[in-house]
Amino acid sequence: MFFHDATLEDIFRVPGISGADSMEFWLETPDFWLKGLHIDVLKKLVAQYPTKAPLSVHAPVLDLNPCSINPDVREISIRWIERSIKIADSLGASVCTIHPGRRTAKRPPTITDYQRLGHMLDSIEKTAEEVRVKVAIENMEPAVNALLTTPEEVMKILEERSWLYFTFDFAHASGSGADIVSSFLEHGKERIVNIHLSGGRNGFMHGPASEDRKVLPFLTELADTKYDGQITLEINDLVLQKELSYHEKTNFMKSEINWVKDAF
Repeated sequence: MFFHDATLEDIFRVPGISGADSMEFWLETPDFWLKGLHIDVLKKLVAQYPTKAPLSVHAPVLDLNPCSINPDVREISIRWIERSIKIADSLGASVCTIHPGRRTAKRPPTITDYQRLGHMLDSIEKTAEEVRVKVAIENMEPAVNALLTTPEEVMKILEERSWLYFTFDFAHASGSGADIVSSFLEHGKERIVNIHLSGGRNGFMHGPASEDRKVLPFLTELADTKYDGQITLEINDLVLQKELSYHEKTNFMKSEINWVKDAF
């Protein structure tokens, strides 16, 4: 969301300007999503602005829910997850991150919701096994209707499916305490292929990593695990103190990237 309103070319220029080794491309970026979903344009930009490491892709999540009570919403959500995996593979991406969905009503998930999650994973398994890109499910922020918020839930899913990987969202987990973060690392480290990193700010998640005192101990702990996968700065520009121009955003990102590299 940090470059949500930027053009595709400006987004793909960011790694070279900011010093990032890679980037995570979110398919719901308006300049892609609302202009015909032209995969050939993405391929040209990947070739035109190469990164040191392969990019990753995040599947659409805003209007979709593979655990929805509405069967039509479930179907289109699963189709878009499959489509996202294929797009990621066609771009030479290393990882495609997916969300588990949520209970439609704001009530605690039931066995039925977890069965729908299982159906989604069963539905995409064949596609995931046919591609080179690693399909990684993300842990969610604790909320009344959220699925996969605890290490135990995530590990159960991973243990049942050898083809599935894990995108660990630090901000989603850190609100539950350092012990929960450590548990995610300890039990999931063999399957973590992407880490969404951000800090808390003014009561909001996904602020600057450098301004959250919990991040530095996490990076130290992460380094001790010999983690060598992708770290993605997932920062929401709306939680910053003021609106930034494109130039200011690239400078901001450069500063955050340097801070993480030094800390890590």
